[in-house]
Formats: sequence, C-alpha cells, structure tokens
Amino acid sequence: MKKILFAGHDLKFARIIMDRLASRPGFEIKTDEWSGHNAHDEEHSQSCLEWADVIVCEWGLGNAVWYSQHKKPHQQLIVRMHLQERDTIYPHSFNMENIDKIIAISPYVYEEFYRTFNFPREKMTMIYNVVDTEKVDGPKTEDAKYHLGIIGICPQRKRLDLAVDMLDKLWHQDNRYKLFVKGKMPQEYSWLWNKEEEREYYEAIFNRIEKAPWKDAVIFEGFGDISEWLSKVGIILSTSDFESFHLSPSEGMASGAYPIILNWDGSDTIYPKEYLLSDVEEAVARILALNSKETDAELQASLKEYVKQHFGAEKVANQWEELIVNVAEPVLS
Repeated sequence: MKKILFAGHDLKFARIIMDRLASRPGFEIKTDEWSGHNAHDEEHSQSCLEWADVIVCEWGLGNAVWYSQHKKPHQQLIVRMHLQERDTIYPHSFNMENIDKIIAISPYVYEEFYRTFNFPREKMTMIYNVVDTEKVDGPKTEDAKYHLGIIGICPQRKRLDLAVDMLDKLWHQDNRYKLFVKGKMPQEYSWLWNKEEEREYYEAIFNRIEKAPWKDAVIFEGFGDISEWLSKVGIILSTSDFESFHLSPSEGMASGAYPIILNWDGSDTIYPKEYLLSDVEEAVARILALNSKETDAELQASLKEYVKQHFGAEKVANQWEELIVNVAEPVLS
C-alpha cells in the first residue's frame, strides 16, 4: 500500500485527484491542510511526514519549502504549481535536492516556472488540471443559449467589466440575454475590499449595473452546486487578464456550454484556437452568430469530448498514478 500525503492551504483543485487515487487499489490518502501560505500545525505536519511514502505539495508555497526541508531519504516529494507562486519568494527557498518532481498545470506555466526559477527540466513535468466531466454533464434549460456565465469575479483581473460589456451589447440586440455570475462577492474578501483600487473598480461596475436598463439581467449567485448552475448556462466566459489554467471554460465545455475565451497568455496551450477571441466585439459577434442557428448537438458533443480527452478525471488520474509509481520506483537505465 502506497501512502500518499497531500499538503497545502487550498486543496480544492486536488480533491478529484485525491478521490480517484483513493478509489484505486494500492493507494492510501491523507491530507495536511495548512491554514495559510506559510501557516500550519507543525506537530500535525510532522506526524503526517512520519506516515507518508509520497508527499504531494499542492501549490509551491510555504508547504513545499517545509516539506523539501524535512523530507526523509526514503520518501518522494512532488510539488504541483499553478501560477501564483511565480510572484512569491517561496520557490527560491525550495531544497531542490529533496524534490523529485515539479508538476506545472499547463505548458505555459511550465515555461514560466523554468524561466523564473530555472528549475531542472528533468525534475519538471506537465499534467493538466482535472475536470469532473460526469458531474457537470446534464441537460440544458430551454433558454440556456441566451445565458452567459462567469465563475469567479475576484480579483479585478477576472475582468467582470468585460463580461458586463458583452451583456450590454447582446441585450440591446435581444433582451433574452442574461449574465449569471457565480462565486463570492468582492465584499466577502476583506483583503481585496480594503484595497482602494479594487474596491473602486467593483463599486463602479455595480453602479453601472444598477443604472442600466438590463440590470435585472445580471444575476449574482454564491457558491453552490456547479452542475445545477451550468444547466442554465449556454455560453461560458473567460475574460481574465491572465490565468494559469482557468477551470471555468473547461467545466462549461464539459456541460455543453460554448466557451468565449479572451485569449490570455497561455490559453492557446490549453484550449482550441477557435474559442480564443481578441476582444468584446469579436466575442459578441461570435455569440450572435452561434445563436442565429439551431442548437448544434454535434458541437456540444465535441466540446464535451475535448474536455474528457484532455482534462477528464480518468485520464488525469492515470497520469498521476503513472507519475507516482515512476517517482517511487524509478526505472533504472
């Protein structure tokens, strides 16, 4: 039985991987959940360290620094990095001799970390983020084709303003269009709301919505069942200035929603180029053209298949299992 420890402050992106591995013979999973980037119960972490055969640090932050400094010779250490780490001090403090593999979640992120930290390429690999395709694959509501969806609007770089621009232009063409916004509001993040620039940005958007003739066409919803929410969304938006992977478009595609991605750096290494658009005007034109025709069942099927083949839970779990086995039992040349 291989004992695998997942350690980090935010394990939401790793849950599916953990669950899939736990369901397979030969793997036992335990977690060390940190309270912050560099805050943890050291006594609990030490206990987890004594237990583990393989340690997976989810995010390369203080967790990866601590485990790279405390890992035992018989153990293997894998660090999965997203993009946030690029702008932190933590990777400079890794004990690279004790890290067996660094996973980047996209080709762009892989190259960014190599460029920024000059990690040894032989210790680096790329495995895409994972999507629970079965969970979100369900029937759409009749009016979903007129419903735009955006998941997560914080911080400012998520560019809610561009999603609102799209709705404005579309609604004046056809008032059946709506914008569904899922996730926490900016006021719920004290660190964000206390920043004057961020607060003013959101206040301006909320004021614009309140004064618009389409104000009732913007529906804010908190956390909840993503599959139920996606059932009413036919167009999924990715309007960010930059992302590491951005799970939202892939989750939307897996539900049969058409992705509108405003071509942030690295998006072309994850998503097909036909879904990458240059600006709001091109996005609006694409949506109007798409909805001028009958719902295309073949297109929806191709969207779902793309996600399944690239980011599906079974495929990604197989890649993780292969990596863990090869790291734990390296092939001798």
